[in-house]
Amino acid sequence: MYMFVPFLLALAGCASVWRSHARLGYGLWGATIVVTVAWFFHHATDPLKFSF
Repeated sequence: MYMFVPFLLALAGCASVWRSHARLGYGLWGATIVVTVAWFFHHATDPLKFSF
C-alpha cells in the first residue's frame, strides 16, 4: 500500500550522505533495509488466494 516509503527513505539517506550528514544517512539507510525486510515478511507469510 505504501510502497513509496522505502524509496523515499533511500532517497533521503542518499541526499543526507551527499550533504555530508553521514550519520543521518546511514540511519536512514538502515531504516530502509528494516522497512523492506518487514514488508517482505509481511507479504511472504500471507496465503495466496487463488480461485480457479
